[in-house]
Amino acid sequence: MFFELSDKETDLRELNEKLEIMLKRLDYLEAVLTESRQYPEIAQLMGALRVGAGLYTEPLKLIQRLISVRRHLSRDVDHRDEVSRIILNVLAVKGPQNISGLTREVQRERGTGSRVTVRKKILELVEEEIIEKDEGHCYRLVE
Repeated sequence: MFFELSDKETDLRELNEKLEIMLKRLDYLEAVLTESRQYPEIAQLMGALRVGAGLYTEPLKLIQRLISVRRHLSRDVDHRDEVSRIILNVLAVKGPQNISGLTREVQRERGTGSRVTVRKKILELVEEEIIEKDEGHCYRLVE
């Protein structure tokens, strides 16, 4: 099962990288066409293509984060507890969160949850380099 997840994760990364290259090329073409002012309708079309292609980047990143969380949960017996699972899933789906936001999510899912318990689990996950603290007071999954 680990190999399947790893292969899927690699495929998603490659797809995401190709999409990023395509978006950069579309940006470049749009800039050239806009600057030349010869074909304004084509420049507009390039902008629309870039926006349309950009809609795929966030879902791809979300899928990558969810696969990463699943890999950690299936590999690490210590992180199979409910609070850690909720924290990892929230960070995968909603992105960076502070301790208060994560505590609210744990309380919403479980019906109970203390800030002290959530903070303890967060520190364990940081120590194991599964999540990291960003510049502010938010935590996010390590990529």
